[in-house]
Amino acid sequence: MKSKVLLIDLDGVLVRDKKLNPLDGAKEFLQRLRERKTPFRIVSNNSTRAPSELVSLLREKGLDISQEDFLSPLKVLPKYLRALSINRVLLIGMEPVERYLKEEGFDVVKDHKVQAVVIAQDRSLDFSKLKLAVSAVFLEGAKIVPVNLSRIVKDDDGLYFPGAGSVAHMIAHAVNYKDEIPNLGKPSKEFISYALEGLEGEETYLISDDIYTDLIGARALGLKTVFMTTGKYKKDELKRANFEPDFVFDSLIELTETLIV
Repeated sequence: MKSKVLLIDLDGVLVRDKKLNPLDGAKEFLQRLRERKTPFRIVSNNSTRAPSELVSLLREKGLDISQEDFLSPLKVLPKYLRALSINRVLLIGMEPVERYLKEEGFDVVKDHKVQAVVIAQDRSLDFSKLKLAVSAVFLEGAKIVPVNLSRIVKDDDGLYFPGAGSVAHMIAHAVNYKDEIPNLGKPSKEFISYALEGLEGEETYLISDDIYTDLIGARALGLKTVFMTTGKYKKDELKRANFEPDFVFDSLIELTETLIV
């Protein structure tokens, strides 16, 4: 049997909701990975909190995770902005992300005269923010920089709202934006390469509940795909997506018993 490297999504795979409550079997799953010395990294497109804050909260919930074990696009974002010499930004996002960007040295303003519009998950997104964002791109030539390209996000009440990728493409459509919209999150080639640093194995598996944002892209990169029905999509979505993953599991317990032996 070939040795495995596991890239594990967070929402809908390890945790059930925005309060980061673990799904059944999550603690035991991580424990088994360590017992079997299976290399892994938790890869999340979460754009609501700084990476270090997320890890601390997950540890408080009883999940054995270190800073080294975790990667989110917010770790990639500062490097990306600096490479483009971008310092002054308008943020569509929540206060913890604004604080994080300021700590990283960026000038985060509520003005349309900026170099980039950074788009993360924002539960207070309103007309005013959208007007500033559209004006920044249309009038100032600001870059559109979504933290990830997620289409939809499942909320704790079971309803759905547009992800950062959907908001980014809405703004791009409004202003006839011609530049490529970057993907700083999974499963972009750059993000996956970053996630695999220091991990060794013959086959890489991406475990996720998101067919469209994660698994289809992972297949294109040659990764093995594991679809979990514990998150935003159920099995019937596979037919609509015309996608057949390498594995489908209804729980982490089932996954552990099959793959981590």
